[in-house]
Amino acid sequence: MKRTTNYIGALIFALCSSIALAEGGYWGATAGIMDFDFNGVDNPIGVGLRAGYSQISGWGLEAEYIDSLVGGETEVLGKAVDVDMYSLAGYVTYRSLGEIYIKGRLGLLYEDVSVGSESSDDFGISAGAGIGFVLGANSNIELEYTVLEKDVGLWSGAFTYRF
Repeated sequence: MKRTTNYIGALIFALCSSIALAEGGYWGATAGIMDFDFNGVDNPIGVGLRAGYSQISGWGLEAEYIDSLVGGETEVLGKAVDVDMYSLAGYVTYRSLGEIYIKGRLGLLYEDVSVGSESSDDFGISAGAGIGFVLGANSNIELEYTVLEKDVGLWSGAFTYRF
């Protein structure tokens, strides 16, 4: 019986530690590949910043800005042109508890896509999912896939620091 009580106590302690790590404000950096679902497009590599706040329940809010660090390339009328994109988004997020956790996010996004000298911007809904790894009391790494629009996804990794 005492052994069972010790295991239950250790489990409660571990869960409480995970809960403590899950609450508070955070900021971070993200990088990834903007995956255009078109033939003949070399995808841009994007970098960005994110900031947010998560509650003990796992629910939170997150803002993210991403821009092309290395532009992609495609061919238009036999001529090579650059492909670039930037986005600004606000998300409602959910993170499960634990040292390794699942993350989901859903929000609104403003995007601007440039192909050569042509540019197009739009507002839309964005959704993503991923897995996170707690590195310490104040930091973690998240690997995610986010649908930026119906033809563009973002495969990314992020490092965040809690304050």
